[in-house]
Amino acid sequence: MKKEITIRKATAKDVPAIVELWKELMDYHKKLDPLFTRSPAGHKQFAEYLMNHINDADSRVLIALHRMRPAGYCMTKISKYPPVFEKQQYGELHDMAVTKKYRRRGIGRLLVKAVRQWCAKKGVNRIEARYSMANEVAAGFWAGAGFRPYLKTTFLET
Repeated sequence: MKKEITIRKATAKDVPAIVELWKELMDYHKKLDPLFTRSPAGHKQFAEYLMNHINDADSRVLIALHRMRPAGYCMTKISKYPPVFEKQQYGELHDMAVTKKYRRRGIGRLLVKAVRQWCAKKGVNRIEARYSMANEVAAGFWAGAGFRPYLKTTFLET
C-alpha cells in the first residue's frame, strides 16, 4: 500500500478534496466534543484558511493520494516562541487527517515524515502537534510517531 501512496505539496486544485477530508475530521470530533461543531459556513472559511497556508512560504500543506484519490492531508507552519526563549522557531503541525478508509496503513506516518523533511530544510528541529484529549486514536498515533507531551491545555466554560 505504501508504494501506492504519493505525498505532495497541495495546490489550489486540491482545496475541495482537502475540505472534504476536513469535514470528516470535524464531524468525527464533534461526536467527542460539541466544540468541534462546524458553523454553516465553516467549510468555506476553512477553504480560505487553507489557501492562505498554501500560498504562505512559512506554511506547508501536504496531500496524501492513493492512486490519485485523496486519502489524507496535513498542514504545518513555522511558528515563533516568545523572544524570551533561546529557541525561536518550531514547526506547528496543526491539522492532520486521514480518511477512515485509509487509516492504519501508514499514511499518517508518511505525512509526518514529509513534515519532518520540510522542517529540516527550513532549519527547524522541533515539531509540535495538538490533538483533542478525547481522541484516543490520535493520542495513540502521535505517541507512536514519537511525539510526547510537554504542556497540557485546560479550559473553563463560564
